[in-house]
Amino acid sequence: MRTSVRVAWRVVAAVAFAGTAALAVTLTRGAPVPVSLTSARDTGPAGRHAPAGVPRCAPAGLDISIASRDAAARVITAHTASLPVDFTNISGAACTLSGYPQVSAYLDGAGQVGNAAILDRSVRVRRIMLAPGATAHAAVVESVPSHRCSPVAATGLRVVLPGQHVARYVRHPMTACSAAGHKAPVFLRVWAVQPGAGENPRATSSAHPR
Repeated sequence: MRTSVRVAWRVVAAVAFAGTAALAVTLTRGAPVPVSLTSARDTGPAGRHAPAGVPRCAPAGLDISIASRDAAARVITAHTASLPVDFTNISGAACTLSGYPQVSAYLDGAGQVGNAAILDRSVRVRRIMLAPGATAHAAVVESVPSHRCSPVAATGLRVVLPGQHVARYVRHPMTACSAAGHKAPVFLRVWAVQPGAGENPRATSSAHPR
C-alpha cells in the first residue's frame, strides 16, 4: 500500500511540474523584451561578430563630426531635420560602440542649452566593432523650436559617448530650444548608434574637447 501511495504522489508531482513549465513558456512568449535584451547582435566592420575582448571606444580615440548635407536632403518633414553624427575610429586598435550617445545643444560661454535629447527607439541597439578608420553614426533629429521654447542661437551639439562621461563638442550652428524641465517641448531626439557613416556626407564639422 505504501509503495502505491508513493508512486501516485510522484505521478501527481510530475504532472504539476509539466503544467507549471507549460504556463511559464506561454507567459514568456507574450511578454515584452527589454531593449537591453534585444541588442544581442554584435556586428563588426564586415558583419562579423565583435569578439568579447574588444574594449569600448574611448572619447580620445574617436573623431566625432556632423556630415553637412543639402537642406533638401536633411529635411524629414516641414518641422524636423536629421543630423548624422559620425564616430570614426582614429586610434590604432579596434573598439566597440553600443547604445545611445547623450546629446544636447550647447552655447559657447553658457554650456548646455535646454534639455538633452530624448531616446528614440526606432532602431535597435547593436554592439558595433570599429576597426581603425571605420565609422559608425547616430541620427539626431532636431525639431523647429516653438516660441514657447525661448529659441536661442546655439553653437552646436554636446556629445557624450554611450557609457562614457567625457563630453565632446561639435560645432554646428542651430536654433535650439532653451526651455528646460519635463514640461518643455521636445527639441532633440537621438537614435542608437548604427554601423556606417551618415548618408550623403559633404563637409564635416569636427568635435573639439573644449
